[in-house]
Amino acid sequence: MNVFKQLYYSLYSPKMMARFRFQKLGKPILYVFLLMLLTSVPVGIITAVSFTNAYDELKTYMNEVPEFTLEDGKLTSEQSEPLIRNRDGQTFIFDSTGETKPDDALEYDAVIAFLEDRIVVNDGGTSQEFDYSNFSTMTLTKQDVSELSQNLDSLLPIFIPLLIFVVYLFQTGLKFIGITVLATIGLLLRSISKRKVSYKQLWVLSVYAVTIPTVFFAIMATLKTSVPLGFLLYWFIAIMLLYLTIKEIPLPKKRVTNERTDEVK
Repeated sequence: MNVFKQLYYSLYSPKMMARFRFQKLGKPILYVFLLMLLTSVPVGIITAVSFTNAYDELKTYMNEVPEFTLEDGKLTSEQSEPLIRNRDGQTFIFDSTGETKPDDALEYDAVIAFLEDRIVVNDGGTSQEFDYSNFSTMTLTKQDVSELSQNLDSLLPIFIPLLIFVVYLFQTGLKFIGITVLATIGLLLRSISKRKVSYKQLWVLSVYAVTIPTVFFAIMATLKTSVPLGFLLYWFIAIMLLYLTIKEIPLPKKRVTNERTDEVK
């Protein structure tokens, strides 16, 4: 059975998933890479689009931004009040005074905000924050950023695909860690269900058990829709699917010993 059929069965049939437990590890590993290719690349594209939009907005409003310095993880300027501009539903905020907080910036549906200690980007419910402390060894001025943006124009065709690839690798790595954790939880589910299944088989079953929550949250991310308690919901679905899959494994047969007693007449 090829990986695409396995993906199809993993979306609705714990009984078929239970049959996958005898697979060698190579096939489930290949399945994880395929699953993450189908689900993380759209998220990577959304991230790249958000970055591109933010970059374009930065170039548009750079002339209005006062002279500034980014040093030791803090943005400073002679600004006395926040600069807030709105154009075509996109909001730009530059505030080195500390008056605007991250939560204030997130109240806008589409915003890029350069705050005192971080950059906040919100694009239709998908929010990201970049702390200046990550660049604490660097000192940047408005002139440096202007020169950098001119050089970045020629690098974007390379940078965007690289960004999507990095998101893919990062998400895939996290998925392997999650599968291993789920397989460990499967040891408890094995005891509860009284099924005979090895840890290797639990790991294989965990690969297919994460299919539905992974696809679901990828769709929600693509639609830019936040899911309340998403972390807990993901793990609840994955654990329940793993349990249902383990339950489809036949119970071990009991050995019946018939003892015959010879009667001595």
